[in-house]
Amino acid sequence: MDLEELRSFLAVVETGSFLAAATNLGVARATLRRRVDALEARAGVPLLERSARGVSVTEAGGGDGARASGRAGGERAGRVGA
Repeated sequence: MDLEELRSFLAVVETGSFLAAATNLGVARATLRRRVDALEARAGVPLLERSARGVSVTEAGGGDGARASGRAGGERAGRVGA
C-alpha cells in the first residue's frame, strides 16, 4: 500500500471533498484523485462515492466510522463533511 494514496484518501474523508483535501495537502486536485483512484484499484472496491453534493464513504471505505475516528469500521455508507 502506498502511504501517499492512504494519506490522500484520509484527507478526502476528513474534509469531505477532493478540493479541500488537495488544498490541505498542497497538491493538485487531479493528483489527489489519481491517488485515491489507485488506492481503490488496489482494494478492488470503491472506497468513496462521488456526487455533485460531495463525497460519501462506502461501507468498504469505512462508512461513518472512518469519518468519526479516521479508521475503518462503519456499518453503512455515510455522507462525509458538509
